[in-house]
Amino acid sequence: MVEPKTDQTEIGIVQQFRKRLYYLAPGVRVVAIPNAGKRGQHAVRQAKREGLATGFPDVMVLWRGVGIAFVEFKRPGGTVSENQREWHDRLDAMGHRICVAYGADQAIDFLIACGAPIGPKGSEVER
Repeated sequence: MVEPKTDQTEIGIVQQFRKRLYYLAPGVRVVAIPNAGKRGQHAVRQAKREGLATGFPDVMVLWRGVGIAFVEFKRPGGTVSENQREWHDRLDAMGHRICVAYGADQAIDFLIACGAPIGPKGSEVER
């Protein structure tokens, strides 16, 4: 049997990550940070008034207790911009955990290393 191809765009990787985490870690929440995307001038001004922070990581992951981590997703071969590197350094200096992930599994492994309550599919993990 031939394995279906997976979407290796950044958004495709984020969708794979969210879908897997939904089943593996019901007690973990993922919040998207919509700093990318094409916007008209009015939308850009509005986003900046609302706190747009160019380069901020793609997602924030939260779990019970002091669980917080950030993940920047990149397609295979993608690179981190200077704005992203600066945000990663700031977050790291503040004591937050940050990862650049090139796939859903890499991001999940990072969260496990951070202590997120992630278990095998079908296991009862805290909700």
